[in-house]
Amino acid sequence: MTVATLRLRDSGARLAASARYFQMTRPPSALPALDGLRACAIVLVLLRHAARPFHPHVAPLLPLGTWDLATPMINGWMGVDLFFVLSGFLITHHICQRYAGRFDRRRLLDYVRRRLFRIAPAYYTVLLLVAAGAVPYYPVAPERLGERVGYHLLFMQDYLPADIVVVFWSLGVEEKFYLVAPLLLMGVLACRRRSIRYGVLAVLAFCPMLLRALTWLGSPPRLDYEGFFMLFRSPFHASFDGLAVGTLCALLYRDRARLPALQRPAITTGLFWSGAAVVGGLLGVRPLLNQIDLFDAVFLQAVLALAMGAIVLAVALGGGPQRGLSRHGLFVISKLSYALYLTHYAVIPAVEVAVASMIDTTTTPRAVQLALFFPPYLAASIGTAAALHYLVEKPFLLLRDHRAYG
Repeated sequence: MTVATLRLRDSGARLAASARYFQMTRPPSALPALDGLRACAIVLVLLRHAARPFHPHVAPLLPLGTWDLATPMINGWMGVDLFFVLSGFLITHHICQRYAGRFDRRRLLDYVRRRLFRIAPAYYTVLLLVAAGAVPYYPVAPERLGERVGYHLLFMQDYLPADIVVVFWSLGVEEKFYLVAPLLLMGVLACRRRSIRYGVLAVLAFCPMLLRALTWLGSPPRLDYEGFFMLFRSPFHASFDGLAVGTLCALLYRDRARLPALQRPAITTGLFWSGAAVVGGLLGVRPLLNQIDLFDAVFLQAVLALAMGAIVLAVALGGGPQRGLSRHGLFVISKLSYALYLTHYAVIPAVEVAVASMIDTTTTPRAVQLALFFPPYLAASIGTAAALHYLVEKPFLLLRDHRAYG
């Protein structure tokens, strides 16, 4: 064999390895349709932040009679609630599958290592780049910046202001859930009766609504969005409804062979479309959270958690539009969803500057501005997310999986 042939083979092997690195493949144990729901969640969040700069509360953005066509975009913050339910379900499902719900020191260290490798590298990369002023046109106030970065590094931005990148607040909520999930599940699974397990989690899911009700009794009579966010939306104790509901759904899915009702197509179909009707109605009825009332502050998150829990459980059991939710395009979006969530908000100012350089924003209708803004916003979001995924997120995921637990 000649040297040229060996070099050609070596080059071919390197090209094949590079191609494999950029492939996105679904693990054999995955529930494909849940990837579609994760993609829906990030799309809702992207739409929310695309519309918000052009949506003053005084007039519709895309009027159609008395209804604003942009209402589902404006209410896209609900994507975070769907993320919470999915996180509760998937973490519980993972713990039950990988560790059989039991933890010793070795299992617990493996769990913590896997969570850190999954969440921290990409998050810390974006956090530090933004704080260092490396993101074009994205302003970061310099006051007490070291202190603010410090509590963001500790995932405390759900209780302290998420004033570096505001969307990071939800990571504080999820990280606290990741810490308590093993202990919670060990306690719950120690109960021999399934009804007690489900009852404990149902009570846990009810607790945030009760805490929000108590907070409402002591809150100012007229609450603005900022006050609502810090008291009722951001803190872990006030916002883990979806995580608890997702955990309950995962245990129901785990016990599905012993629950004949969950094996009936009519039940799973009813669950999915009932949940979808509630979520769709709330998405489209009117822009929510413009004026905070008792329903918004106390009950809305619980209603969303239950409706989205019904959707997630139904889809996991095989109900709903399985083929549509399992499409490869949605799977690719779901694989980028974490990186998209981390990066999309930070690219908005640069895209706004680019659009403003092409038009007169004082005379151009807001609907036209949105139409011009959205394509470069989407392209910039996907481009930065792909870079973060392949340069930071995926290498650490491969490192995480290199040492198999056993």
